[in-house]
Amino acid sequence: MSIQIPNTSNFPNLFIPGAAKSGTSTLHDLLNQHPKICMSSLKEPYYLINDNFEDRKEVYNTKYETLFKNKPKALFKGDSSTAYMLFPNFIERVKANVTKDVKFIFILRNPIDRIYSHYWYLKGLGSESLGFREAIEKDKHIEPNMSNKLPEGKFKNYYQYGLYGKWLEKFYSNFSDNQIKVILFEDLKENPLEITNGCFSFLELQPIDHLNEIKSNSTVILKYPKLHKSILRFTQGSIKSMKPIYRLVPRALKTFIKKRTSNFIIKVTKTSKTYPELSLSDRKWVQSLYEDDFELLKKTTSHKFKPWKDFN
Repeated sequence: MSIQIPNTSNFPNLFIPGAAKSGTSTLHDLLNQHPKICMSSLKEPYYLINDNFEDRKEVYNTKYETLFKNKPKALFKGDSSTAYMLFPNFIERVKANVTKDVKFIFILRNPIDRIYSHYWYLKGLGSESLGFREAIEKDKHIEPNMSNKLPEGKFKNYYQYGLYGKWLEKFYSNFSDNQIKVILFEDLKENPLEITNGCFSFLELQPIDHLNEIKSNSTVILKYPKLHKSILRFTQGSIKSMKPIYRLVPRALKTFIKKRTSNFIIKVTKTSKTYPELSLSDRKWVQSLYEDDFELLKKTTSHKFKPWKDFN
């Protein structure tokens, strides 16, 4: 009796695994402008870290085919699920199921600015009620996994997401240097064409002369953040009292609601408010949290990280 090997031929061969709130959405859209790259139509599918991955490889293979249908013959097909940088099982599953010449592009942001943006991203959407320091301390030592997902489908783990040295060391230990490229949010913001073409060069693709302007996934503060949170919880089937109704909703409609509702609520209830500037005392406090990891990051990547003035 022969053993049937699951088909993973449609899986990505390019990943932007992080870091969250560091410009991954912008980079995803910029890379997609190259004719030989197809980034997934769903920016963060999370398939490779789902608990049921081993049992549903064929299903995910079909799902990936759908996500890359805009350019089925592209040389590179990319997935930008930021959780891949630090969630368990990703590296092992890539090595077992993805082509050996897989490529990774990490976009990193000064971890102080990243953590503050992450905090206000969730606070602005109604998913955070604690003060800044209290929120960071609450799950500071808890490594992220799918069980940490909030009922509305978001992740906190603010501090862990910024431990770049800790997480990238695992990638450099499992893949060769020519499979990994690190770029900085600050550099991409300053010189988008130059940095994006640097990514194309890393992938051995021809540069392009022009980029369409991109502004993706900006942090917003909503008029009714609790409403947004409640709607997300319903679309995730997380409200106990509503579960009988949720079960009656056809799957296709649930998928449509999940994709459309959040964006619609954000569009009609977002304000022009910006979140307050991080205080100097809080900035120094966060810096002290990341000093050791920053040294590990420099050692691991051989990058100088000059734009990060807090650490240089």
